[in-house]
Amino acid sequence: MHNNLIAAAIGVTVGVISAASIFIYRKILANQQYSTTISDLDAANKRIDELQTELEALRLQLRQQKKKRKISRKFNSNDSTFTVDNDTDVDIFSTTDIGDDEFYDCSDGESVISDSDLRISEELNQLDIILKEIDEQINNQFDVKAYYALQTLVKSHPDNVEVIWRFARASYHYAEAQTDKNVKRLFIFEGVQQCERVLENQNANLYKWYAILIGLHGDYLSVADKIKNGVVFKKYVEMALEIQPDDFELHYLLGRFKYEIANLSWIEKKIAATLFTKIPSSSIEEALECFETAARLGSTNPYTQLYISKCYIVLKEYTHANDSLKEILEKPIVTIDDEKVHTEANKLFNKYSGYN
Repeated sequence: MHNNLIAAAIGVTVGVISAASIFIYRKILANQQYSTTISDLDAANKRIDELQTELEALRLQLRQQKKKRKISRKFNSNDSTFTVDNDTDVDIFSTTDIGDDEFYDCSDGESVISDSDLRISEELNQLDIILKEIDEQINNQFDVKAYYALQTLVKSHPDNVEVIWRFARASYHYAEAQTDKNVKRLFIFEGVQQCERVLENQNANLYKWYAILIGLHGDYLSVADKIKNGVVFKKYVEMALEIQPDDFELHYLLGRFKYEIANLSWIEKKIAATLFTKIPSSSIEEALECFETAARLGSTNPYTQLYISKCYIVLKEYTHANDSLKEILEKPIVTIDDEKVHTEANKLFNKYSGYN
């Protein structure tokens, strides 16, 4: 019996060992498979990280390419066209059909930018560069090419206020360069029309150049319409000043309006009385204050000093008037406006220099 128990025990032990061996073998096999799986996952995660790094590098490269893009402008004053050519440094990535919106990041919450958004953004960036260069050109010396460039941009950006007010400014400069009054009027009227389409937008420069064109247009109107025009002029200059109170040009313009109203003749005032329940009124003192404010803010317009002199003459403050006129005559003549102001100041000084 004892031998049978030993044999049975050995059998059970062998069975347990066999079962244990099989179990251990399966566990070892499972562990190996698990290790292999973990190793594969690690490799996959590593590859994902590498792809993300490559993706960021591609995006950075695309952004750098956009920054390198050179924009050349071709102005043609004969056919009134303006074109923009993109001269981009091209490499293998810029010639693929893959758009920015087809690159995906594995991180959560990443927004995907569409092709249309990118195109709009790029167009706006290009437009900003074009407008900045036109500003620099006009600030140095007006070139007719700027007018035709803006005329073309108005057609492609009809509701863009930044384009419209610059076109109004170019219309003013081009009109002022004309010797034929009828041609001059056409340029003024075109600028006025473009401004009136977008006047619901609050923009100081839009209001300012609209007012300036309205003021020029008054030269072609009857006394009655000129006075009505003057009221519109004043309205938009004051609206612009509310937005941009430190603009010396606006103070000068308001001073001109007040000066003209203060110097209306008797017959002009009678006409104004038939048009308005309350006649627009102003004084030379108010005009002088506007001109002096413009000068204090750094006005570069030579007419500012001339009208300060004129105000002093009307007020019979001849000492101040002559001092102001001397100041004009001592300045160098650089521009056509400088020459015109210098000539008029010289006449006034010769006339009033003997007054005390």
